[in-house]
Amino acid sequence: MYLTICGFLCSALFLLKIGVLNTVYGTFQLCLVLQFTYFLFIIRGTKKMVDFLTSRTFASYTNYAPSTNQQNNTLASLATLKRYSQDQKYRKQLTREADANARDGLLFNVKESVPELRMTERRTFMGLCCQNCTFTSRESLVKKTTENLALINVLNHEVAFKSGFLSRTFSHVFQVSQLKRYAFPQVANLVLRDDRVKKAVERVAVQQLKDSDSTEDEFYQELIKKNQARAKKLVSDMRSTLSDFLLRFTSWILYKLLPCFMNSVVVHPGQVDMLKQASKTNLPLIFLPLHRSHLDYILLSFILLNNDIRSPLVAAGDNLRIPFFGSLLRGLGAFFIKRRIDPMMGRKDHVYKAVLHTYMNLCLRSGHNIECFLEGGRTRTGKPCMPKYGVLSVIVETFMDGTIEDALLVPVSLNYEKLIDGNFIKEQLGEPKKMETFGDALKGIWHVLNSSYGSMRVDFNQPFSLRELIKTFDQNNKISNPNVSARVLKSNPSTNSLYGTDVVSEEHKSLVENISKHVIYDCAQSTSVMSTNALAFLLLSKFRQGITLQKLVVAFEDLKKDLELSRRDVGFSGDAVDVINYAVELLGPALVKKEKLNGEDTIKPIAILPNVIELSYYSNSLVTHFALESVIALALSVAEIRLNTVSQDDLMENALELCSFFQYEFLFCKPCQNLEMVITSCIDDLIIRKEIFLPEAESNELVRRSRNIARQFEDDDEEEPFQKLYKINTSKEAMENVKYMAHILMPLIEAYAITGFTLETLVQRQLLESELVASVLKEMKEQLATGSLNYDESVAVDPVKNALKLYQKLGILECHQEGKLRLYYLKEAYDNSESVKLFYNKVNKYRTGNLLIQ
Repeated sequence: MYLTICGFLCSALFLLKIGVLNTVYGTFQLCLVLQFTYFLFIIRGTKKMVDFLTSRTFASYTNYAPSTNQQNNTLASLATLKRYSQDQKYRKQLTREADANARDGLLFNVKESVPELRMTERRTFMGLCCQNCTFTSRESLVKKTTENLALINVLNHEVAFKSGFLSRTFSHVFQVSQLKRYAFPQVANLVLRDDRVKKAVERVAVQQLKDSDSTEDEFYQELIKKNQARAKKLVSDMRSTLSDFLLRFTSWILYKLLPCFMNSVVVHPGQVDMLKQASKTNLPLIFLPLHRSHLDYILLSFILLNNDIRSPLVAAGDNLRIPFFGSLLRGLGAFFIKRRIDPMMGRKDHVYKAVLHTYMNLCLRSGHNIECFLEGGRTRTGKPCMPKYGVLSVIVETFMDGTIEDALLVPVSLNYEKLIDGNFIKEQLGEPKKMETFGDALKGIWHVLNSSYGSMRVDFNQPFSLRELIKTFDQNNKISNPNVSARVLKSNPSTNSLYGTDVVSEEHKSLVENISKHVIYDCAQSTSVMSTNALAFLLLSKFRQGITLQKLVVAFEDLKKDLELSRRDVGFSGDAVDVINYAVELLGPALVKKEKLNGEDTIKPIAILPNVIELSYYSNSLVTHFALESVIALALSVAEIRLNTVSQDDLMENALELCSFFQYEFLFCKPCQNLEMVITSCIDDLIIRKEIFLPEAESNELVRRSRNIARQFEDDDEEEPFQKLYKINTSKEAMENVKYMAHILMPLIEAYAITGFTLETLVQRQLLESELVASVLKEMKEQLATGSLNYDESVAVDPVKNALKLYQKLGILECHQEGKLRLYYLKEAYDNSESVKLFYNKVNKYRTGNLLIQ
């Protein structure tokens, strides 16, 4: 019956088409419908149905089609089409299993404009946890085959061939319906019953009663009710309403929307498998991702949900609590926290701290996973930001007081080929940040859906035990400070942050700092390098004046090999020419210009303001990776060089000074490492890979003689202690490498130097931070116009603010904070031009180093 109805409908369709239209059109329409019909029945795997329907169609066509000279040729073509379809069906049946195996090796499907990916390449498996701090965790969860697994695109969801017709047709609906269901208990109603909150309410009421000079019990009870009402409102504004249904519905929406503006969302199946194994321990997973886009937390929940891993509660800034979107984020797991805990009437906000601490405590106790961004906000520069310690400090304190047995920390690295949230040019040029609104959110979504942003890469680092990490840090602290029971603080946190308040005990603050820095360092090291990162980095650090495509291909391949040797993975594959052309197209003509010069394709960066600010954003992902090599090159530029040799002590002293200058820009090593040893290791690496130095320079006979002769002219009769010397390779290639490495950090050197130069405006004066930053930017633009400043990307707010933090830590500046306002002035001992110039010259000397980098 089914076959008869199908045959009748198809025959009627062809009769109608052929009777109304001409033979050519009818023949063309017939071929299209036949192809669709064969495809449908081939999927059902019934040869009899195909033959039956084909016979009925041919019979109808023969009886009713108008007679033309082309009829025989048409029927011959149809017969050929039939045989071709049957052959195709047979081949598919034979190779179905082979295709399934091949799909396991696929990276992801891309559009035609995307460079072809080599699926057979072995990818670097990144993100294993620290062997020094978490050795036991490192040996767990990783299988021997994990490293050999190919990457996958999570947007390419395929339903098994054996599934039913409806499952294949509505594959995404079928996918979300099959996901594992989790219970997400709501704990907001338990917060006000907790003793911590009750005591905080009473404490604030007592203090308010004292301030009022009243002793009436009725007034005290009114204060209690007032603070309880405030606590209730804080819980209502903060709480998450994580919903299983909303997660599934959003997952289905994302399956439909993400391909509209992204080619792929790529993950490593081995990393996902580690998370699945970790989730079976029933310990809370603490996801600690780098923060680049508002899409970060949505995509993380999307990936976890579709791999049957419990979706986390996400600590989000209260600036995102906007109409509709705030409720949507709340249903997807967001709980809103203040970026700053502002003091009330000059006192700490004990009620808010108690509510937040209790809420997170109850969430962890009830089995929720937590996700928070240690950087606080999105990076404005493309580099990882220095960590904020607030939310993590609550988690550490929850473990310390025994609320949870342990937790597994999961650093997460995210990177995009093109930034989805738009650039931060206006903010970097001094304009204040614009708060998010409902209208801006709608405009942003519309713009995103009508644009192309390439690929995104997510790398989940190996989960490691919080208990084990704390135990290791505790042991190391006792070894290094056997007579000191309490940890020494390394910084002075703001009293406006959760970390700077009394929620976290004094002895645990240094511990929280070490954990946070370790996580940020791990995330930076495991971040995959995207095609746009590599192209922008090469153009800004090596080929600012432009380069031919042929030479750029060579440099691109060298950079890729360099990254592979240092065990960094790349988010691209294929021929370098295709990858470069793809990255140029993705960045667009506003950032990279491609033109013909003398018959050759030439690529040149737009290295002028304001465009260069956005281009440097993509470059900075690799600047972080090569920062220490650049430090060594800059240290070499100011070192004392005799007979092409430099002493290790001189080189090390300069390198350590530079590292201290850039302590707010980069984490050069993990907290469990010694910086001097890391620098020495990097120098040894440069000897082998870049041949900047020649090995065993101290054994050179000529060097020994020169040292003996030098001693004869010294007044000191004491014997000079032995110093290791590095022999500098003066070949053209080695010197080019030194220049290239030194230029990587030169924009930051210029920013810090000009900031130090502008401090002279503070002599006998006080300025607000906004006024001081504006003054520095104005000076930079003036020097840029006169040619004294070489790098346009130096004109940016972030490095200027970090330089002010540095000068404050060095003891030159003093900062008085009142609410959100910061007032800067010079300390009394340095409130003169001579002292300011002295510190300015300490930084500026690296701009005018020796001829090695000129």
